[in-house]
Amino acid sequence: MIRTLKAILEVRGMSGANRLMFYIRKLPVLGKQIPASVYSETTLKRSLSVIVHILKLLMAFVTKFTYLGIMIFLPVKLIGQDLSLTLPVQYQLYLQMLLCISFLTSGISSAVILEPKRDKYIFVKLMRLPAERYMRTTLTLRGISFLVTFIPAMLVFGSFLGAPLWHGAVLTLLLTFWRTACEALHLCVFDRYGIVIVKKTGWVWTAIGAGYLLAYLPLLPGFAVVESGMLFNLPVVLGVLMLGGLSAVYIARYKGYKNAVDAVTKIDDPLLDMGRMMKEARVKDVATQDQHYSAEQNQGKFEGKSGYAYLNAIFFSRHRRLITSPIERRLVIIGSLFAAALLTMLLSQAAFTKLTHYLITALPTFLIIMNYTSIGERLCKAMFYNCDLSLLRYGFYREQSAILSNFRIRLLRISVLNLIPAAAICLGVNLLLLLSAESWGAGDAVLFCVTIVALSLFFSVHHLFMYYIFQPYSTELNVKNPFFTIVNSVVLGIGFIAMQFKSELGMFAMIVVLSAVVYMLAALIMVYRFSGRTFRVK
Repeated sequence: MIRTLKAILEVRGMSGANRLMFYIRKLPVLGKQIPASVYSETTLKRSLSVIVHILKLLMAFVTKFTYLGIMIFLPVKLIGQDLSLTLPVQYQLYLQMLLCISFLTSGISSAVILEPKRDKYIFVKLMRLPAERYMRTTLTLRGISFLVTFIPAMLVFGSFLGAPLWHGAVLTLLLTFWRTACEALHLCVFDRYGIVIVKKTGWVWTAIGAGYLLAYLPLLPGFAVVESGMLFNLPVVLGVLMLGGLSAVYIARYKGYKNAVDAVTKIDDPLLDMGRMMKEARVKDVATQDQHYSAEQNQGKFEGKSGYAYLNAIFFSRHRRLITSPIERRLVIIGSLFAAALLTMLLSQAAFTKLTHYLITALPTFLIIMNYTSIGERLCKAMFYNCDLSLLRYGFYREQSAILSNFRIRLLRISVLNLIPAAAICLGVNLLLLLSAESWGAGDAVLFCVTIVALSLFFSVHHLFMYYIFQPYSTELNVKNPFFTIVNSVVLGIGFIAMQFKSELGMFAMIVVLSAVVYMLAALIMVYRFSGRTFRVK
């Protein structure tokens, strides 16, 4: 097993080193000094592979902290502050969410033993590594890394909620052994019935939806069913450890790994990697469907338009489905939430009072909500696949004047579209607050609306700026530019951090509006200066 592990880590390290050198060579100044021959430097790549493994390990720790912090701890603290819940009650909610998401939902959706993965194809099919040796080695490595990287996050967030440190260690141990049992269950189902559960997307998404509903719905009233005594008692701990231990023995002694690997590494299997499955899904999501368009329907619609205005008018006309559908869905969600709030007002005035009080202090939350309300990212993908991917192969379309002309037209259209759900949010929130007993004057309403509109324009500019400066999409609509991901993550991270600050509505609105204006001006300047060099097919 040691030799197998060494070979697997070496190949993964070299592959990561190649990717690292590729992105370093894309850096503006430093990248030009590195020749393409660097890929043949074996000694350098071995050194870089060590860095890659260290970065992966650090990322594993960061991922666990991010997952527990954003998905579980942060919602519990926000609800705890709004409902004035004690630390023990918050800890019960934390355990309840952890049980629903990490134990139940992830046990179905995040199993790796039968996960279609390019790694399996490379090692087992191409390198002829015995399936049993590969699977046992990688599963052992995953189990150990899962245990080691989860412990710090469990200890930290548990202690923040007043739990003793040994609770975090026991929780991590229970989660590791439970997930081992889930892996064995997936393998057993495949062995007996030939079913690969992770390929049954309907089952998986149903489990995810049910698990997250069970986790988050009881959070709103602060209703906790799970108590620490239910998890941290000797029979439960010993039962889970024994179940996980027997499952590990079953996995270690399983003899049919060749069939298991063959079932998920077929060369024509779209789930083998992102290359085909995600390409088909992404293309289907943004592709034009002929039944939604006919030339006769649009005769006379574009009279008076010429040049790039005519081109973009045709694009937006042919892609009405990509524009109206997401806008309609957002309006339906906003309307449903508004109707639910009105129903709450009729059924329970106390609950409605809590809701409206939360809305007054919830303006920082809209930093995240407005990002997901924007349709800019989806439209950028559609523009790339259905328009720019083909036209960028021509020199005239890559000229600075052409790029800026298209940018101005698209920015105006996306901004107007994003303002529709923003207006619905402003209308719904202000109506609810006017119907409540809260003191909500005209000045507060104006400040709220201005902030929402500013955030809507901010994300309109942001998504189009990211598209023109980083152009992250490949011909398969994969996101290939790491800087695109980093900047997006930083923007979202700032939003989550801002949610933790409590300040007056006027002060917060002023900070948000000024920050949005500064960012938009900087983004527009960068697009006008650099988009001629950055907007390319990759």
